[in-house]
Amino acid sequence: MEEMGKKPGGTSRREFFANFALAACGALGLGTLAARFGGFLYPVVAPEQIVEVDAGGMDDLPANGGKVLHLPTGAIALTRSGEDVKAFSAICTHLGCVIQWQPSEHAAFFCPCHRGAYDREGRVVSGPPPNPLPRLPVAVRDGRVFVKVKLRPPQTDEA
Repeated sequence: MEEMGKKPGGTSRREFFANFALAACGALGLGTLAARFGGFLYPVVAPEQIVEVDAGGMDDLPANGGKVLHLPTGAIALTRSGEDVKAFSAICTHLGCVIQWQPSEHAAFFCPCHRGAYDREGRVVSGPPPNPLPRLPVAVRDGRVFVKVKLRPPQTDEA
């Protein structure tokens, strides 16, 4: 006896819709997975902006000295020699630790993580850092020190 709604040699409507729903769910799942994988391979990167931050007054910097500042835009290292001010990223080029101002005979900046040392020009003096500290543009106006840093807006997950 033939099942109701089933054509001879075919599938019933119930089987057809069950197979269709299963295929639609599988295609939706694979499409979501492919979209996530594509987002991983080709991420949308927010453009970097250059912003000028106030790093304090010249009077805050010791003459022939330096210091490390922890600003909302990141850590920066400053040195002063007379009226000449230099700014560097305060992130060690070895593993990304924040350096400290610690003047000694040969070095000025010290990385506490693996004993890396940099001189007042940001050059590597000793330890494992492979590169000098990146130099940052600095300007002094009206007794205030301004440093230009790269700022990347926070990324949001839209999915």
